[in-house]
Amino acid sequence: MTENYHSFAISTLGCKVNQYESQVIREQLSAAGCREDSNSPHLVVINSCAVTARAEAKTRKSIRRWLRRAPRARVVITGCGLTYSESQTRSLWEIIPPHRRGELPLDTGRDGLWGITFSADHSRAFVKVQNGCDSFCSYCVIPFLRGGPVSRPLEEAAREVTGLVRNGYREIVLTGINLGAYGRDEPGGQTDLVDLVERLLELPGQFRIRLSSIEPKEITPRIIRLIAGEERLCPHLHIPLQSGSDNILRKMNRNYTLGEYSEIVHSLRAVSPDISISTDYLVGFPGESEDDFRRSCRAVRAIGFGRVHVFPYSQRDGTRAADYPGLDQETIRRRVDALGKISEATALDFRKRFVGREVEVIIERRIREGLYSSLDGHYLRVSVSGEKLVLGN
Repeated sequence: MTENYHSFAISTLGCKVNQYESQVIREQLSAAGCREDSNSPHLVVINSCAVTARAEAKTRKSIRRWLRRAPRARVVITGCGLTYSESQTRSLWEIIPPHRRGELPLDTGRDGLWGITFSADHSRAFVKVQNGCDSFCSYCVIPFLRGGPVSRPLEEAAREVTGLVRNGYREIVLTGINLGAYGRDEPGGQTDLVDLVERLLELPGQFRIRLSSIEPKEITPRIIRLIAGEERLCPHLHIPLQSGSDNILRKMNRNYTLGEYSEIVHSLRAVSPDISISTDYLVGFPGESEDDFRRSCRAVRAIGFGRVHVFPYSQRDGTRAADYPGLDQETIRRRVDALGKISEATALDFRKRFVGREVEVIIERRIREGLYSSLDGHYLRVSVSGEKLVLGN
């Protein structure tokens, strides 16, 4: 099939896992003799997302845009958005005229999208080490689309990281659908995320490791000790809270309380006082009262997050929460705006702690002549000036 696709373009929606999997597709197509060309592609790959209704709408918009932009190209859809759309009997394929539908000549099955050697980013590379989830939060459709947890063999991940570091990447971001569940699916459960990180830190080269999103219950004492003792592990964790109300957390099937979450953060800050904690908040979950929302606002202020991603609740057919009576959209919008302002204030307070301090950064992109954007270990964006700065250093 690849002989008909001399050039290709990829559009990626959604999470870091999708970004990684798009990179796998990019490398496989390139290895098959295709060249990437977003101006006149013969093949367009849409790596879709379905985590929210908004993500689903963006996927549809992307498909239509590429149909107009590349009128002679074949269009292929992959990813969670496609799987979800087919489960709802309104397949994304219906948007594409039959004569425009393409076929991806690669192994894109659940165990096929692994293995990269470079990244579109000059300095950071995402490495997928885990797939799938069995938590079944009542609002989330991902376990139905990705299946149960699957962990990548430790030495296989180590070989990939070795190659990326050799190719100049200074930050390795470990990612997965449920990263903290790494190793849990293995017989006997002898390997966990800490084992993986420790193995990667043994590899030669100058690089740091960042963990992507990790669930509260997966923050084990071993992870806390690792953060306390390893300077090359970025002092930043993204730990989704979703709500500051125990009542809503219970309805979400999150399996922890605000008190337990706060204790985890306290334990982390006890060993790493300046650690940056970012989080996700889902606003407007069915049954969320004004008191529930006020509890969420108080929790954001009390915990002092470095960054908060605020999302409006999005009903996903097939989940338990889809059957709950929902809130009106105006109430949800009002609460999203209010929590967003609080989150911006707490994030600013966190950033102010670093004013006048020296931090180690990796140069990511050029803003203008002599000025560059960089990222430090706490996930703080830093502008750096200089005449001979090199991207990725």
